[in-house]
Amino acid sequence: MSTPSSVEENSRLTTKQRYQQFIEQARKTQQVWTLSDEQGCLIIETGDEKVLLLWSEQALAEHWASKDHSSFNALAISLSDLTEKWLPGMANDGFDLAIAPSFAGEGTIVAPLDLADELSSGKIK
Repeated sequence: MSTPSSVEENSRLTTKQRYQQFIEQARKTQQVWTLSDEQGCLIIETGDEKVLLLWSEQALAEHWASKDHSSFNALAISLSDLTEKWLPGMANDGFDLAIAPSFAGEGTIVAPLDLADELSSGKIK
């Protein structure tokens, strides 16, 4: 479980550093976090893209939700479910992912199958 200091530390990282940390943590813990409510997962529209938000820690997801989406709760997704079910389905449906977005809305937007490759290999393209 994350501590408030890890939320503060995460906020000091660049977008690229947060993405690298996400890949490393997801591979280590074998899970990621998103936000959901009784109607489903939070999907954000960023112009032409529809993205699912992902974080490597529950506290980071909860911290982000506290700003504008307090009705949403952190939802754990196992890495195997993410790579075997969620990412192929999202690719088919035309969704992308926003990885570890900050309060300012800065995050890495990645295609589902690219994320699957990077999670599998541990190497960022």
